[in-house]
Parts: sequence; structure tokens; C-alpha cells
Amino acid sequence: MTQKIILLTSSTGAALERIMQAFGPSASITVVNDMESLLAASFDAETSLISFGTGVIVPAGLLAGLAKPAYNLHAASPEFPGRDPHHFAIYRDARTYGATLHLMTERVDDGAIVAVEIFDVRPDATPEWLLVQANLAALRLIEQHGKRMLDREPMPGLTDVHWGNIKTRRADFRRFCELGPLVTSEELARRLRAFESPSYANLTVELHGQLFRIDKQTPRESPDRSEFAEFTETGFRALVQVLKSAQYRFARYGEQPADRHVIWRHDVDMSMHRAVRLAEIEKDERIAATYFVNPRSQFYSIFEPEIEALLRRILSLGHEVGLHFDAAAYGVKTWTDATLGAAVRREQLLLETLLQSPIAALSWHNPDQSNLLEFQDETIGGMFNAYSSRLRRDYIYCSDSNGYWRFKPMKEVIREGHDRLHLLTHPDVWTPEPMAPSERIERAIIGRARKIRSDYDARMALAGRRNVGKSGS
Repeated sequence: MTQKIILLTSSTGAALERIMQAFGPSASITVVNDMESLLAASFDAETSLISFGTGVIVPAGLLAGLAKPAYNLHAASPEFPGRDPHHFAIYRDARTYGATLHLMTERVDDGAIVAVEIFDVRPDATPEWLLVQANLAALRLIEQHGKRMLDREPMPGLTDVHWGNIKTRRADFRRFCELGPLVTSEELARRLRAFESPSYANLTVELHGQLFRIDKQTPRESPDRSEFAEFTETGFRALVQVLKSAQYRFARYGEQPADRHVIWRHDVDMSMHRAVRLAEIEKDERIAATYFVNPRSQFYSIFEPEIEALLRRILSLGHEVGLHFDAAAYGVKTWTDATLGAAVRREQLLLETLLQSPIAALSWHNPDQSNLLEFQDETIGGMFNAYSSRLRRDYIYCSDSNGYWRFKPMKEVIREGHDRLHLLTHPDVWTPEPMAPSERIERAIIGRARKIRSDYDARMALAGRRNVGKSGS
């Protein structure tokens, strides 16, 4: 008896020939490749519907009117139901992949699974390679089970194989192709591997209402940042080593030694993470410094558990924490002894309570924006003043303010051989690789924003809540 088949497929050439041969010479096969031709096809009680390699979703009414079971060949393993599974398999680092033969129901990739063909995913696999191998696996399934798929009774479902619980849609693919400004370099690499294609520029970035596609074809020349090579972790270590080789002793605020020494100071304006990294380098070099912390910083909060832990880490490395007083937080342009003393003591107590450690030194944040430089006493509010008249008079001062040497490079100042040095660096501007000053600041800001985003995502996951609109949620 002639077996009638409506074959819904986009396959052509040798692949189509293999499919047709799998059903045997007695099969009468009508190939359709779109919804219009599917609906126009003639179905009767002896017709079997087989779908393979198509995005056409068979209407529920058509399925309900069939006398024989309908089957779909899903070119992916059961763990990856839905659209574009080969992209998501690469993104989720699948170790195995394959093809799935299942009964067709009105819900996509939801019917009983009757057979699977699985293969190992090689380490350098791309979505394109995965799709080719999955289609070949699907052809093998058709060749193994083609004639049984034409029976009036459905093939028995596998009891130990189930669909994965994440069914992807085309909208999911598009969302994963949309990159936000907070994407990390690691996540960008994953997206490039999983969702880009040699033929299509899928990944996009939206900025201020404008959509940009990633250009993979044009090589990007790295900008020359060699002029900023000094402001790196390597450069920072070199500064410390120059001080040590010049026989400078590292002194604390409040000391008044007679030997050659340096007061080594860091104002933590933007990044506590950078501060800890410099503190670790100094620990390696067996020297100590004073890290001035701003309780009113808009770039970090001393009350965040992670920031508090980093502050404690700095203390544990043998360094001292001081108060970096930010007058702008008070909106005061003209301070008096009374108002300034009360304000700095309040913030001193805040830091001491948090860290359970004495705060013995004080420095100003942006002192030229109020009258703070008028206060030149040795101590203010019981803390040693980094801007005292004695330090300004008796010490040679040098700073990396704003990420560059405004007057003279610090190495030159050190090599001049002065007996007393007062040196200031800002940890935010000392990075692993050379960067322009503005890039270093942006690095700290973006790093902060990414951390906040990561913390939010982690809390949503911990609570078991949907992170609506985020890729992968």
C-alpha cells in the first residue's frame, strides 16, 4: 500500500534525497516549505505529516484533524527546546548536543520524545558547526525510524528523556544579542562566541536611541597609551622601589623623625578595590602608607559590607586609615574653627566606630573649593593635619592629582634627594594596564556600576524571582 506523506521542510538537494529514501520506495511524498503550501496540501486518513528543518508552526486545527500521528525532527537535543537552540547551547557551554524526534502537538517542542541522537560537542564548536551536526543527527534519526513514523499508532515515548525547562523564543535570541553598557569583557566574549555569525552581525548596542551593530570585519588598532605607562601597577611598584633604593624610611603622620623619610599618602577618591591592590603591592615591598577614606564619597560607601571588608583588609596589611574630609558634602564655603572641628570629629567617630580602629590623620578632599587651606594647625579635631603649615613648609610635596604629574614627575622629585618628602597618590589612577586619565576614571565608574548590577541580579536569583528583561532570566 502506498504511504502518503506531507513533508514540511526547507531541506533541498542531498539532504532531501536522504529523507525521501528513508521512507522507502512505496511512499508518496509531497514536499511543502511554507504555511501557504501546507494549508493547500491534501490530507486524508492515510496521510502522515512529518516536519524537519522549518520554522513553520503547524496550526492546532490541522493537527487535530489528522488520523495518523505527526512527527517533528528538532535539530537539537531535548535540553534545548525552542528557537535558535544551537546558539543557546554554545552560550550554556553544552558538552553534548544532538537531535530529537518527537510527536507533534499544538505546543512547540512539547510532544512526547520518541528517539534522540546525541553527539559530543568539541571545545572549539561554533553555532554553525553545531547546527550542521544536529541536522546530520536528525537525518540519522529519520533513516533509523522513518518507516515506523508512518504507522497509525504513535511510537512509544521515552520514559527517561524529557524536554529542558527553558524554551527559547526568537525574542530571547534578540535579547541576548542586545549588549548593555555594563556588559563585562567575559560576558561579551561569551555572546560573541554564541550569538555572532560569519554571515550576520547579530550583536547590537543601543546608545541614546541609536542602534549600532558590532563590526567584526574592520580590525581595530589599539590606541597608543605608552605615555601613561608610568601610571600602572608596575609603575607604582617602581616608585616604591625607587624610594626604598634612595634609603627613605616610611613615616607616619605625627612623627617628626630627623632621618631621611617619606610620608606616603593615598587619597581614596573613587575605588576601594584599587586601594587594596596598591596596599597589597606595598605589603609585598614591606612598606606602610596611610589611606585616607571619604565617608561621603559618591563612588563607594563605607557601609557596604564589601567596602568595609576592603577597608579592614588595608588595615590588616599593616597600613593606616585616615579621614578624607569632603567639605562639599556640607555645602559650606567658609568654615570656622568650631564648625570644622565638630564636622571632622563626627566623621572621625563614624570611621572609628565602623572599623574599631583609631583614626589619627586627616586630609582634605578638593580643599581649594572652600577655605580649608586656611586651617594649618598641626592637629584638627584631634587628628594630624596633612595640610599643616609644618608639613607644607618643611616637606617637598608631590601629587598625581587628576591622573598626571601637574608639576614634576614623582620619580624626579625622589631622585633630587630631599630629606623629607610628602608624597600623595590616588589609587584610582593606577591601573593594571596603561590608560588615559579619563579612561581610568571611567574604569572605576563602570566597575562600580557593574558590581551594583551583579549584586542586584544575585539577590533576584537568591529570592527565586524573575529578572524580567535581563538576558538569561
